[in-house]
Amino acid sequence: MKEHLEIDGDKRMSYYESAAKRIRNIDPNLYIGISQKKYEEVRTKGEYASDATLIAEYYRRVGVFLQHLSREATGIYVGMDLLIGYRIPDDAWDNFVVDFPNFKDIDLSLIKLLSMHYLRWCALIDERNSFALQFPDIYEPIITLFERGGGRISTHHHELVGGFGGFPKTIYATRGDMNPFDISEGALEKIIEEVKFVEAYLEEYRNGDLTERNCIRCGNRLLIHSHITEYGYPWYKIKCESEHCFNKNFS
Repeated sequence: MKEHLEIDGDKRMSYYESAAKRIRNIDPNLYIGISQKKYEEVRTKGEYASDATLIAEYYRRVGVFLQHLSREATGIYVGMDLLIGYRIPDDAWDNFVVDFPNFKDIDLSLIKLLSMHYLRWCALIDERNSFALQFPDIYEPIITLFERGGGRISTHHHELVGGFGGFPKTIYATRGDMNPFDISEGALEKIIEEVKFVEAYLEEYRNGDLTERNCIRCGNRLLIHSHITEYGYPWYKIKCESEHCFNKNFS
């Protein structure tokens, strides 16, 4: 958690106060009206790739928590507080936009709901709840996503969607077996830079420039493999020669 136990003058901020400060600082202009726009009008492919990393790390942390609770799965809408028996008060939704007016004109329900669960979790940390104390930073990836402008997420059928590709709407405990994802500012910006570089390489390739490029992650060659869909549309796989390095599809 970025701001826990921050000193504000002579007063030590509680976890809840620190969380509330973060939620109030989320810029509503990042979200107002974007639900009517195409995904490519809102964020770049690189930004969506960094969003996917944050979501994957959130899923991983929830998976670890599920393993701790001996539960197999949960849904994206379910907060950690609900998993340990707490319930959201009936008036919580209405009170949220009163306490956080920057969310009043944002018509994205999932960002509001997860922010509410985050605040409740931080309140439980202040109350010295044993579960919350063991997993104080479980919401860090998803709140970072919202702060960076990647909170246009919703569900469709069985998937979480938002321009970054599909994640299952259900979060399974097996996610906790994955290695942690680096969600530092530097790592996320590196992802954006990497995709931007590869997009430029692909554009040059399409224009007939067959000069090879090297991966900015490891320095080895990037290989472009072109394909045609059954409907006649081209798509490309750009893959680094190094194993477990850059490997993405582009249309």
